[in-house]
Amino acid sequence: MRYFLHLSYVGTHYAGWQRQSNAKLPSVQGVIECCLSKMTASDITIMGCGRTDAGVHAMQYFAHFDFEDIWTYDPVERLNKMLPADIRIYDMIPVESRAHSRYDAISRSYEYYFHTDQNAYLHPYSSFFGAMELDLEMIHLGLESIKTITDFRYLCFTPDRLNTTICQVSEASLICGPDNHLFCFHFTANRFLKSMIRIIVSRLLHLGTGKMNYEEFESINHGKSKLRFPTLAYPQGLHLSAIKYPYLDLPSKNIFFRSTNWSQ
Repeated sequence: MRYFLHLSYVGTHYAGWQRQSNAKLPSVQGVIECCLSKMTASDITIMGCGRTDAGVHAMQYFAHFDFEDIWTYDPVERLNKMLPADIRIYDMIPVESRAHSRYDAISRSYEYYFHTDQNAYLHPYSSFFGAMELDLEMIHLGLESIKTITDFRYLCFTPDRLNTTICQVSEASLICGPDNHLFCFHFTANRFLKSMIRIIVSRLLHLGTGKMNYEEFESINHGKSKLRFPTLAYPQGLHLSAIKYPYLDLPSKNIFFRSTNWSQ
């Protein structure tokens, strides 16, 4: 029987989702596999819906694994007792034997939170970039441009290792908090490439603070020129927020920062 795990995790203390032999920190995948294997007395390998970088969080995440025995206990309850508190399992869903958590996903959504006022409580989940004046009109112009791109070769790491760098971005927006000190970028696409969102966010902030003009922004994103100061937005502000499948559409159990008085 194949099962989908519906879960979330705080990525602060992990080297990302994927198991890595040379990482100094544990991976989320490795921790769950270890607990599942102990719980079932079987060698369990799980396949995740995608990779996340070190320090990146997941409000919603899916992974699948195969297990043929009959459960004589509540596996979700027992697994959560074994897992650290920063990884939580919400559902264990029986699916068809060919269902695949990674390849069957039809859309993925990410949120990137950042703040411009010092705030100790936001620090683990939102990136602090210091006080800065943002040209929101210019950022919105950049977001509209991102939605017109189909080839993200120049907005990701190691594109030559990929079979294709084509992505379909259906949403790219910025939501502002009521005091204009807390912000959230929202992106939805059929797929995302390595560090793609952290690169996009970094360039949008360069655009919004006047470190590059719109012509430079466009030229760099299409590979016609190179960025003079290549940077990557901090990982802690990035949250995988939703995954959708043609046969499964569960709401996220986590809502972070959002309230009715946020504005586009």
